[in-house]
Amino acid sequence: MALREQASRRAHIVTMRELRMYVYEVFKNLKLVEDSVESLDDWVHPTTGLKLENAVYLDGSALARRGYGTHEFVGSAIYSYDLRLEYSLALGCQGRDWHDVLAKMIGYDRTKPEVYPDDSAFVELLDPYYSGATFGPSVSRKLLEDFDNWQERASKVMEAVSIRSEPTDLFAEPPAPELVYDDAFTLAFWWLRNCFAHAAENGIVRLYKTPG
Repeated sequence: MALREQASRRAHIVTMRELRMYVYEVFKNLKLVEDSVESLDDWVHPTTGLKLENAVYLDGSALARRGYGTHEFVGSAIYSYDLRLEYSLALGCQGRDWHDVLAKMIGYDRTKPEVYPDDSAFVELLDPYYSGATFGPSVSRKLLEDFDNWQERASKVMEAVSIRSEPTDLFAEPPAPELVYDDAFTLAFWWLRNCFAHAAENGIVRLYKTPG
């Protein structure tokens, strides 16, 4: 089996068996239903008296972060939507956080987010200040540019993987790691670009983490 195929299979097994997940949630084609609402839990439609099946609550405190506010939508409001999708990512690729691999690729130090300008590449995905934020069309379009600008580099990210063949000597030293293309990272890079493309016109994206 080729090195790349073995690495991909190993990454898939580790991801499915051991790792928790980040989930990017996208809602498309939003329409304002009612504003000045405290939550969606007890809300019913003022005309029909029924709950909306396809409805999402936008918390005002989650709409603005640093230089990129989600100014296209009203906070503390309920919106209907046409489509909801989830884009799940492994918390790591072979034990790594995908976001850490992204940060390393672009030279972003996640321990010093304050040194980077508000319009830095992928800052919305890497700066903890944006944790819990809701990203609207303007942020999504900015991130789409980031993904497109770094697409070629992302396709060439490498990882060191120890690939062991059938043992001939139980006491032999393990083989040195081989450098292979990081398929798991590249696939997630393309996956997330699709996610933000859905929100680029009239949608939102937000992130949550599945329970451990």
